Amino acid sequence: MFAQKLNLMQPVDRIIYCTAMVSSTPADPQKAQRQETYHRAIGIACPTVEIVKGQFTRHKTLHPIAGCTDSPTCGIRVVVKNEKGSDVNLASRLLHDAHMGRFDRAIVVSGDSDLTEPIRLIVSEVGKAVWVRNPRNVGSAELEKFASDYARIRPGVLQRCQLPDPVADGAKRYSKPAKWSTIAPARIKTNVLTTACPQAGCGKAINTFRYV
Repeated sequence: MFAQKLNLMQPVDRIIYCTAMVSSTPADPQKAQRQETYHRAIGIACPTVEIVKGQFTRHKTLHPIAGCTDSPTCGIRVVVKNEKGSDVNLASRLLHDAHMGRFDRAIVVSGDSDLTEPIRLIVSEVGKAVWVRNPRNVGSAELEKFASDYARIRPGVLQRCQLPDPVADGAKRYSKPAKWSTIAPARIKTNVLTTACPQAGCGKAINTFRYV
């Protein structure tokens, strides 16, 4: 239903879902299981959807502290998680299918400006139409410039196009979380922890924020 709405209620030949596999954490030990359950529900309710999986990587890096001079004593080492593969997989499949003549119009659901160049190439060089539907709260001037058509996805559209509840396949039943049925309010940036900089000679305070 969601894909057809994006395609002006016309048939959609193919749906490719590019995502990255999450890992559970001590703070959220059920994270990976919830994602796997969601993928199983998609497989039951939308068996023609192809799921292409990337991954998240973790590495430590030195980040500067705001307001501190550019020196090693004014940095703190943090663990950074990066999503790897999703945008590359999407761009690769999009370019390949365009060159193979597998679509007249593609609809990309993303607000990632890293997709600007492949979309530009497909529209200007291959001559295929690429519509971009951005689900984010922030627009992308780059995508809007090069896409054949660009629009933001309204939250109400997402709310009306969720999977059935429950999704069932024989004895297997998957129910959707209650919060998925309501439009989430805007998140508020909240300071949850203030600590002193651990580097010698720094003298700065480190504020840790989260969005709630």
